[in-house]
Amino acid sequence: MYNGPGNINFDSVASLNKGDNLSPIGIYGDFVKAEAYLGGIRYTGYINKNTIGFLPSNLPELTTSNVPWEPIFFPYCTGGAYDPASDTLTFVNQRDSYYDTETKAIKLDAPLRIKLDKLSVTGSTYNIVKILGVPETQEPWWKGIRRLDILNNGDHYLIGVRDGTAGSYNIVWDLQLSSSQPFYIIFDQVEGKSFNIYNQDGNVIQHIDLTQQPQLNLPDGLFPQGVVYIGSSTAPNSTSFVTGLSVGVIPNGKWVSSAVSDPGLAELAKSHNLTIGTAFSMWENADNRHCRVMKREYGVAAIYTFSLKGFWLGPGKYDFSELDREVDYANQMGWRVRAMHLVWGAVQSDVIPEWLIHGDYGRNQYIKILEQHVKTLVGRYKGRVHEWSIANEAPGRSFSTGADFWNDKIGPDYIDMAFRWARETDPEAILIFNQDNNESPRDPDSSRVIDKMYSTLQQLKANGTPIDVVGMQMHLFLPWYSKIAPEKDDVIATMQKFANLGVRIYVTEMDVDLTDQPGTQLEKWNYQAQIYRSMMEACIESQVCDSFSTWGISDATSWITCERQGCVKEPNADPLLFDRDFNPKPAYFALRDVLSDSSFLIVR
Repeated sequence: MYNGPGNINFDSVASLNKGDNLSPIGIYGDFVKAEAYLGGIRYTGYINKNTIGFLPSNLPELTTSNVPWEPIFFPYCTGGAYDPASDTLTFVNQRDSYYDTETKAIKLDAPLRIKLDKLSVTGSTYNIVKILGVPETQEPWWKGIRRLDILNNGDHYLIGVRDGTAGSYNIVWDLQLSSSQPFYIIFDQVEGKSFNIYNQDGNVIQHIDLTQQPQLNLPDGLFPQGVVYIGSSTAPNSTSFVTGLSVGVIPNGKWVSSAVSDPGLAELAKSHNLTIGTAFSMWENADNRHCRVMKREYGVAAIYTFSLKGFWLGPGKYDFSELDREVDYANQMGWRVRAMHLVWGAVQSDVIPEWLIHGDYGRNQYIKILEQHVKTLVGRYKGRVHEWSIANEAPGRSFSTGADFWNDKIGPDYIDMAFRWARETDPEAILIFNQDNNESPRDPDSSRVIDKMYSTLQQLKANGTPIDVVGMQMHLFLPWYSKIAPEKDDVIATMQKFANLGVRIYVTEMDVDLTDQPGTQLEKWNYQAQIYRSMMEACIESQVCDSFSTWGISDATSWITCERQGCVKEPNADPLLFDRDFNPKPAYFALRDVLSDSSFLIVR
């Protein structure tokens, strides 16, 4: 049962079983609105009409005024702190520049509705809710945009519109409504050429036709591309409080058979004492589809901003604003937070800051810089970050001079130092020794990496280095790796081999690159599904594996398919569980099958 006539963007309110009593109220598209009493509690919602055995012939047809509008904006997906009890988003900006949030493009199939209950600010009146038809992609920032802003002008609302021809608003309307008074806007067309503004009583207080304003050049409306972007802009050193913001469209009432329902992977994995995670960043989460899948399927957010150099400005100098937002957001969502990576010596990536690379420091100075860095980050996020990846890929990078910055500057002792500093700073955190190409000895390269990691781990553990977990990245079939698939029994044996040294095992970054695999797309996807299935089975059957994570959610945003710096840039890799439109692939259902199979339940 859903809280509206749809099974994609509406939320589930109850799970019904065969034989539960229903009282149908009306019909809308493929859905029946009904009441159900479950455990003495009355639920009202919408059910797929094809799952109901008998429907009265005189059941009334519901109109759009009788059903909820379908949400296309979800407050918990933004870069703000969301309190569901008060339905309030809080955007805090402690920087000297504007803090902007913005969703990815959301396709419009019906006219848009925007509702706002209250907008209050501290520190500045120029804090806004923004609705864009063309986003800010040029220089200067305002060039070519199409944007409607809702502002708080001290005690009442203003609406300002930009058409991309000037840096200031082309036109501003004063609504003469208190900024603590609810109102809503309904556009007349998908293109957003005109709209009505309603007060909280449902009365039209103003009609605005954007195509007829001499100050504007919007002949094809605010949304000429049939998409909308929703965001906020918070002025320097100020805070915005946005209450009751909802953005939606008239629902089409269609049942989507390919939709995935609860429980998600993370919930299913609990019976195996497993956590399920994925790489996480706020910019990817700005896509509502990504956000909804992340919320339903995953319980661990592996935040990779920790490994990027941008926030480390100098010895003891940091800009924590982005990290704070991502960690706080993940905590707010109830996820376990894994920092990927606290220490990583990769010099060819966007990891080591230039001031370090070009710095004239001696070994002891590098030790002090690294110690300060470890203790500063672990101390700042103590209790909020639960797991730290430390000395990422150190065994594999030790084969070549220049591959590991910290090994070159300090020597292999840096591994032990970093783990000890982290444990000293937060004794409760899980400390992970992460490595690629270490899941099975399927070729000479992987065998060499496994042997090196084993001997390194053996020596470190013998010396008392506080390593809790060995991470197996499991990036399979990348251009520089073997094209031989890992065998389940070999993976189990390797997991147990490391575990015998006194650690647990995590699968930390799994993806399966299909670029060089033969066959049709479906054949490739089915082959990929079998590999995911085998690796999940290995994790469970080994009895030493406690977590299983992929490196991303959708093929659209994978580090293998993307075109940014640091990406592999293989557009046909299709490496993850969800396709480019965030539809589940066979690999996703393979993991569901394993996690749902009671024969895999193992007492630990």
